[in-house]
Amino acid sequence: MTQHYLLLIEDDVPLARLTSAFLTQQGFQVDHFVSIEDALQGALRKSYDLIICDIMLPGLSGFNGAPRLQAQFNSPLLFLTALTDDIHQIRGLESGACDYITKPVKPELLAAKVKANLRKSTATVSDTFSIGELTFERHAQRLRWPGGEKSFTTKDFNLLWVFALNCNQILTREYLFEQAVGRVYDGLDRAIDLKVSRLRKHLNDCQIPGLDLATIHGEGYRLNYKLQVSQ
Repeated sequence: MTQHYLLLIEDDVPLARLTSAFLTQQGFQVDHFVSIEDALQGALRKSYDLIICDIMLPGLSGFNGAPRLQAQFNSPLLFLTALTDDIHQIRGLESGACDYITKPVKPELLAAKVKANLRKSTATVSDTFSIGELTFERHAQRLRWPGGEKSFTTKDFNLLWVFALNCNQILTREYLFEQAVGRVYDGLDRAIDLKVSRLRKHLNDCQIPGLDLATIHGEGYRLNYKLQVSQ
């Protein structure tokens, strides 16, 4: 299993200890600093797989220090902050952050977000993507399998592509909403449920052995695929 290294910048030391401990239990290696200046000067590594950074920090703020962090460590950056208003979220995402998470956040959700952003940052951007006997053709917006193929609308295929890149992984409604709709999930909009339902119907029509789009109650959705081996 690949070891992922995270840089956590958080001035709330008790919170940072809890966060570091939980992420360590999830298999990550975490280096913690209380300020951006300390991280820039004292980081133990030249590169990190992901930076988790607060915004309201002593010295350089997250907004002002993010460019220097990304330049020095060549790493994607995720903001974790108590600033919840839309203006700050927009500023954070437009500054180049890969994600913006507001406090308080459940440790399990934070870990899921970290894993999702690591998948995004390491996924190879390609016109085609294969899983077993399934081939997803991005340009043609088509799914092919032995004995069949199906074309999709742009919106349906974009959602399918997200599921394909994260096959057999649970994706939260919040993550899917951001990917498919393009804005932060407000907790009320059911658009993603309708999109998933429509995509599920299309996939069921394909009747591909071992493939299904499952609802994981209380967690989200998962594209399951298990290659069927002939006896």
